[in-house]
Amino acid sequence: MTRKILLFTSDKIGEGELGQKVEAGFIGTLLKIPADLLPSKIIFLNRGVLLSTQNSLIDNAETIRALQELENLGVEVLSCQACLEHFKVLDKVLVGKVSNALEILPDLLSSAGVISF
Repeated sequence: MTRKILLFTSDKIGEGELGQKVEAGFIGTLLKIPADLLPSKIIFLNRGVLLSTQNSLIDNAETIRALQELENLGVEVLSCQACLEHFKVLDKVLVGKVSNALEILPDLLSSAGVISF
């Protein structure tokens, strides 16, 4: 089975406080599903990069812990460099690696499935 890619373009799924809870719940729940269903990659673009960084804009400690565990399970975590620079958090990445469009676009275009949030 080809593993999917998860693409987060926001720091929440939906709006407001509930959107933050839903996002944390989705990422945390990935740790409870079978390993063969885990995504191959989780990519953060735009405001989504705040989920992989230390910052004062959102409370993401729970998400960081889950992402670190997912990375240990083999899920690649990528954050867009231009987005990190925009939010002034390039030096605050806590999980995964800094990436760019040249690396991210081929992943998205060649994937059998991308799920976007």
